[in-house]
Amino acid sequence: MIPETKIDEVRNSVNIADYVGQYVQLHNAGQNLFGICPFHDENTPSFSVNESKQIFKCFSCGRGGNVFSFVQQYDNLSFPEAVVKVAEFAHIDLGVTVQSNRAPVDPEVAAQKDLLKKVTDMCHHILVNTTAGEKALAYLTDRGLTRATIDHFDIGYAPKDRTLIRTFLEQQQVDYATQRASGLFVEDEHATLFDRFNDRVMFPLKDAFGDVIGFSGRVLDKESHQAKYLNSPETKLFNKRDVLFNLDTAKNEFKQFGSAVLFEGFMDVIAAYQAGVPVGIASMGTSLTQEQVNIIAKQTRQLTICYDGDEPGQNATARALTLVQNHKRLQTNVVVLPDGMDPDEYIKARGADAFKQQVQTVLTPTAFALHHGALGLDMTNDADKLQYLDAALKTVAQVPAGAEQAVYLQQISQTTGVAVNDLKVSLPQPTVQPASSASEYAPWPDEAPPPMPDDGQGFGMPVMPAPVQHFDKFEQAERQLLAYAWIEPAVAARLHQSHFQFGHAQYQSLFDAWVQYAAATDPPQFAGYLDHVPQDLVALATNLSEQTYPEPDDDVIEELIALAGKEDAYAQLQQVKAALHQAQVLGDKAGATQLGMQYIQLLRAYKTGSVAE
Repeated sequence: MIPETKIDEVRNSVNIADYVGQYVQLHNAGQNLFGICPFHDENTPSFSVNESKQIFKCFSCGRGGNVFSFVQQYDNLSFPEAVVKVAEFAHIDLGVTVQSNRAPVDPEVAAQKDLLKKVTDMCHHILVNTTAGEKALAYLTDRGLTRATIDHFDIGYAPKDRTLIRTFLEQQQVDYATQRASGLFVEDEHATLFDRFNDRVMFPLKDAFGDVIGFSGRVLDKESHQAKYLNSPETKLFNKRDVLFNLDTAKNEFKQFGSAVLFEGFMDVIAAYQAGVPVGIASMGTSLTQEQVNIIAKQTRQLTICYDGDEPGQNATARALTLVQNHKRLQTNVVVLPDGMDPDEYIKARGADAFKQQVQTVLTPTAFALHHGALGLDMTNDADKLQYLDAALKTVAQVPAGAEQAVYLQQISQTTGVAVNDLKVSLPQPTVQPASSASEYAPWPDEAPPPMPDDGQGFGMPVMPAPVQHFDKFEQAERQLLAYAWIEPAVAARLHQSHFQFGHAQYQSLFDAWVQYAAATDPPQFAGYLDHVPQDLVALATNLSEQTYPEPDDDVIEELIALAGKEDAYAQLQQVKAALHQAQVLGDKAGATQLGMQYIQLLRAYKTGSVAE
């Protein structure tokens, strides 16, 4: 158990805007901050952060809570795990070890993960401790990898023997069906299994939690006609569209480094790690996918693309930018390595320090487009120059006029020799580019969006708010009483001491949680209170806390208590009224007379001592 004092220390040490700002680009809009909601697809900001209360709320999907609630929902973690993650952000030592409470996997998945971990350990042992692995180990050390780096990535070696892994797993008493489903084997016509990976350096592929879900094997024999890299086939655990190499460890470094760095291949990531850039990730030997982009966006707001500096690498960069350039949650830059080098070559030629500096020297997507558009063109050739100018000016026309546009025009001028003033008058009128997918959006305007007119409850809503939920007068009275109880200790005490009961179970539950929390905390804070609210009521409490009501006085509280207490009587009155109407329709005079008298009695009782409606 994490001590309550530590939970309070962590929560009070972190500004929710700073934490959420890692994943959501927030902009001032009135008293709150707004951004694109990370929990559902939208193009118009409806996600709000209230720094004074240290809570968040989405006006569209309805999610809300404090910083721990955000982590629980964003990363699908338990409450203790969320506290641990926020504590790491705040550099606070909790003094306790928290076990993961991730939802248990089904037995088949658990068996597969256990099998793959066993194979990872075996291949790593063969590589670093046996004569069979000496050739593979020499290959890796010749590439400049240290033993510490090899151990960090759990790199291994699968020998030429095509039955070694199968024999090992049989010795581990792994059944045939589990082996067959692992993706580690090919099957002949007699259903005999043979090792898929042989004479290959084995790179374990891990999910975001660090569990091995597959392998990528690099062939050792340069004369081999086999593919240079061989990935596991798709299995219940592994889908290459969803996997990013090294994400499990790199994600913990994104904030301190300032960005994730996307490389083309595994060896680039490994070389960068050894050179002091621990935030490298890579896709699975194929073009970047939308699924991978969305995974990156869940871990960081900043992405740097650092592909090979040759023409194929630059073309791959341009393709990747089509997916991420206008992503609503990612700000993307590009590193261009000189002389056509890849990261490994650059590090060997110029050293680790130079590489770390180069990774911080970035181009904006627009600047890269201008650079990429000039590749293969001869600027002494008028046709090539005009071709470049046409494309470059169309690109620059899409950015805001002013200093930003002037910077890019200067770059075009340096590339072509055409004067900036001549370029400026040749700029075409900008055109609005439609978003190509649900993950893209029109960039945020220079100024924050103005709040909409007040919603009648004192809170200015952002553009395109969710439909307003309506409550009857009795429930509205309960909501107002609960809101007053949170901000006025006298109201909470009055309700508690009079044994007032809310007619709706969710409001009674929220009130009971507040009484218990406030009695043990001085002073009580709403963000801290949310840690004691049932998980399914956190969003309701957050939404209700954002409503603003007039300053209460004794008369107002009395009226609200009286009104909230008459809901059952009102419901009974409506039932009798409906029965009376039905009796009249059916011509039941005796029944109508009896029900009429009952209705009059109930109506008198309802109105006695009540506030006029």
